[in-house]
Amino acid sequence: MTAVGGNNMTTIRFAFSGFGNIAKTHMTALRALPIIKQVPALPVLDTIITRNPDKNREQAEAIGFRRVVSTVEEAASDEQVDVIDICSPNSRHDADVRAAIAGGKAIYCEKPITDQYPQSTALEAAVRESGLMQQLAFTFRYHPASMRIRELVREQVVGDILQCKIAYRRSGYLNPERPISWRLDHTMSGGGAISDLGVHALDLFRYWFGDIEHAEGRVHTHVKRRPSAAGSSEFVDVHVDDWAIIHLTTSSGINGMAEVSRVALGSEAFDIQIVGTRGSITCDLERDAVPAVHLLKGSLGARPEPSYLALIPDEKTTMGFSVDNHFGALHHYILRLSGDDRWSDIAPTLKDGVIVEGWIERILQGSAGGGSV
Repeated sequence: MTAVGGNNMTTIRFAFSGFGNIAKTHMTALRALPIIKQVPALPVLDTIITRNPDKNREQAEAIGFRRVVSTVEEAASDEQVDVIDICSPNSRHDADVRAAIAGGKAIYCEKPITDQYPQSTALEAAVRESGLMQQLAFTFRYHPASMRIRELVREQVVGDILQCKIAYRRSGYLNPERPISWRLDHTMSGGGAISDLGVHALDLFRYWFGDIEHAEGRVHTHVKRRPSAAGSSEFVDVHVDDWAIIHLTTSSGINGMAEVSRVALGSEAFDIQIVGTRGSITCDLERDAVPAVHLLKGSLGARPEPSYLALIPDEKTTMGFSVDNHFGALHHYILRLSGDDRWSDIAPTLKDGVIVEGWIERILQGSAGGGSV
């Protein structure tokens, strides 16, 4: 980090590995951060790492980037860069993170950690050993309803929790004419709906209720063949799932179920249903900032409001849940980089990713063998 101006404000200079939609969401959140919040350090969009520097240079310079480079190694060796923000395809995460470690850069990484569980485990250990500041983009921890659910559970507003059902349904891959992309290529993504969406669902179980003791499930691919490219008449096999179901039990004895889908046309939602001994909590994380609380007896009264709501935009500055979630996660990361340890218990690390990826690996192995784990 470097000091700027005469007010002792420091900068944190980000290099982004990738220039796709998720990278641009990170950029949008970081650019908005000092507008919406008072921050101890100014995030700077410094470097873009892209396989097509010439193609992307004009747009990158219009955004204000100082450099456009073709490898993470170039960015990681630059003394002005502080953070490598990894938004590349899953199969490239391992090399990207290891380049950041070699350059001594802080690490912000999209989920899943890598496309292979053993690789994720080894990489997490390497990052932990390096001592570098790190954070994994489990951004639904920073959703306002998710934060409020955590406090409602901690305050036992609906009593002891008995069960929870999470259904994360998308529909973008129902169309069989949608061509193969890296997310549908098992050699680059490592998995389908269960890896892309399931990690969020499993992390929310841990965020709200603690460790998972047991999980089993199965996956299925409904759209089994797709065009090899847009407009192509050549079709290729799809080797990743577009639907999965997970049954689990937490160490505290809560029964849970998670369904994830990429083919749920007409029922897109991120539904949460939590049942306790004195009532229930329901919400849709796609639409609700405040969960609904249903009590067997009496009225709710004043709701417990978590202090860490301060990490996200309020109702007058919201940019929509997707950007707001990333905003909260990156805001927290900036605070942590600046030495502010508030709310450290909610900061997602690569270790959190390894834990949920381990359960997903078991389910995928069981499905490959023709059954459930």
